[in-house]
Amino acid sequence: MVQASFGKDLESANGSKESSNAIEESTTKKEIWYEWIRNRLRYYMILELLFSICLVLILWKLCHISSQISSIHSEFQYFKLDIESNRVSKPTDTINLDGGNKKLEEFVEQVIKDIKNPSIENNEKSKEYPKQTTPTKDNSSSNNSVFHINAASLILGATVDSSRSSNSDNNPSIGRDQSGYVLIDRSDPPSDKAWCSNEENPILTIDLAKYITPISVSYQHSKWSGIVSDGAPRRYDVLACLDYYCNSLEPLVSNCEYRATGDNKQEQSCSIPFNQNHSSIGKVQFHFRQNHGNVMKTCAHTIRVYGETKEVPKVKEMTLKQAETCSELTYDYHHNPWTYNIFDYKNCTVLYSNDCCTECPECCDECVIEDINTGTFAFWFGFMIVVPILIFAIGFIFITTVLLFIAAGIGLFEIAKLQIGCLFRKRKQST
Repeated sequence: MVQASFGKDLESANGSKESSNAIEESTTKKEIWYEWIRNRLRYYMILELLFSICLVLILWKLCHISSQISSIHSEFQYFKLDIESNRVSKPTDTINLDGGNKKLEEFVEQVIKDIKNPSIENNEKSKEYPKQTTPTKDNSSSNNSVFHINAASLILGATVDSSRSSNSDNNPSIGRDQSGYVLIDRSDPPSDKAWCSNEENPILTIDLAKYITPISVSYQHSKWSGIVSDGAPRRYDVLACLDYYCNSLEPLVSNCEYRATGDNKQEQSCSIPFNQNHSSIGKVQFHFRQNHGNVMKTCAHTIRVYGETKEVPKVKEMTLKQAETCSELTYDYHHNPWTYNIFDYKNCTVLYSNDCCTECPECCDECVIEDINTGTFAFWFGFMIVVPILIFAIGFIFITTVLLFIAAGIGLFEIAKLQIGCLFRKRKQST
C-alpha cells in the first residue's frame, strides 16, 4: 500500500518536472525570438525608417516647390504687365535712337569683317532679316511721346500662351514648345516654321511684349504667288483678354480676311476701330474661323499686333559683346557643329536679338524657339544620374522593408506555434 502510494508520488513528480522543463524550454525560445525581433527593429530598421521618412519629405517638398514655381511663373506675366500699365512714363524726346559711339561701331564692324566666314555667299549675306524693331515716334502731343510698335514680336518679349491656345503640333506633350515661330517678325517667313493646329476653329493666345492701345493687326503667310497656300488662315477674329486667364474677352476686330490679291501682297492688315476701353491691352486671342482649301490643319506663320505705347524697349547699337556672340556662333556653326548643336545657346531669341542673321543667315533659318544647349544638356545629364540613384534607393528600402516584415511574420508565426504546442502539451498532461 505504501509502495503503491510512493510510486504514484514519484510518477507525479516526474510529470511535473517534465511539464516544468517543457514550459521553461518554450519560454526560453519565446524570449530568444522576442530578443531577435527587438534587435532587428532596434538596430536594422531605424536607419531605413529614417531614410524613408526623409525621402518622402524631400519628394513632398520638391512637388510643393514645383507647384509654387509653376504658379509664380503663370502669375508673373500678369503682374509684370499690370505694373507696366500703371507706370508713369517720362518723355523721351531727347533720346536719339540713331546715336551711338562711332568708334565702337567702327571697331565692331572691323571685328565682324575679320571673322566672317569666306564660304558664305554674298547673296546670302544680303538676304533680309528683321533686326530689333525700331519704334516710330509720334510727337502729336507735346506732353507725351507715343511710340508705334509690333507688340507681338518675339524679340521684344511677346510669348505664346500655349495653356490657353488650341493644341498645336509645335507643343507636344513630351518635348520642347516651339509655338513662338509665329511671333518671329520676318520679312519672308519660312514654310516649315509655323504654329499649326488640327482643331476645327483653333485659338492662338498671345502675351504681348507691352501694354498697348491697339491700332491694327496683320497676318503674313509664307511666300505665295497667285494662290494662297492651303491651310493658311482665311478669316479670323481678334479679341482682347481683359484678364490674365482670358475669362473676359472684348472684340477688337472681326471677320479679317487674308486673300489672294493681284499684287501678291504678303502682309495684309485689319484696322482696329478706336475704343476708349482698349487703352491698355496686354493679351490677345486670334480665333481662326476658316482656312484656305478648307483642310483639316490650319498653319499661321507670322502675326503682328501694332499699337501705341508710351514705353518702348530700348533700342541700342550692336555692342562688342553682341558682336562676339554672333562671331562665336557663326564660327561654331561652320567649324564646330557638334559644339553648336549641343552646347551653344542659339535659340531664335538669342540670334535675332543680337542681330546675328546678317552674319550667319543659316543660323536664323534653322533656329528653334527652345534649343538644346549647355543648360538642357546638364539638366538631362543630372536627371539620368539622379533618377537611377533614387530608383535604387527606393527599391532597396522597399525590398529591405518587405524582408523585415517577412522575417517578423515568420518570427511571430514560430512564437504562436510554440505557444500552441505548449497548450496542447498542457492539455495532454492535464488529461
